[in-house]
Amino acid sequence: MIFPITGKVRYTLTIDPTVWIFDDRKIAVEQIGQETEHNAAEAYYAKMGAAWDKGITEGSRTDHNKPMTREEKDDALRGTFAMPLLPFITNAEVLDDASQLRFEGIDTVELPLEVLPQLYLQFSKDGKVLTDGPVHLLYQDQVVRSVNRITVI
Repeated sequence: MIFPITGKVRYTLTIDPTVWIFDDRKIAVEQIGQETEHNAAEAYYAKMGAAWDKGITEGSRTDHNKPMTREEKDDALRGTFAMPLLPFITNAEVLDDASQLRFEGIDTVELPLEVLPQLYLQFSKDGKVLTDGPVHLLYQDQVVRSVNRITVI
């Protein structure tokens, strides 16, 4: 189940959340709010710095697919995960006159762009894709189910 990100963006995106289980940016739903954005940025830069150092000392590899460990596979098959929305909206390049995000599904919810760092899209529950998906919007203590379109307005 795919969904678009459209509206006041330079690039319209079509998102397939079924592949997010393999994405390193995913986060367990239980951990949302425990980690600050600053710590996430530090972790990202530390990871990229380590990769840079390894590339310098050992040379670069053409195969960047890292096999999952047994523990990671088990977690993926049992976990409930969400993906931060920020990287996708950043890649779509929001136009200057945009001010809000509209999430459409069973209900329609509009939120200001300022809350973007706090928005997550849940894509799995107990290791399975959502039956009422493709994604659920998680914002503070709210859950907006069955989001099938995101529009920047």
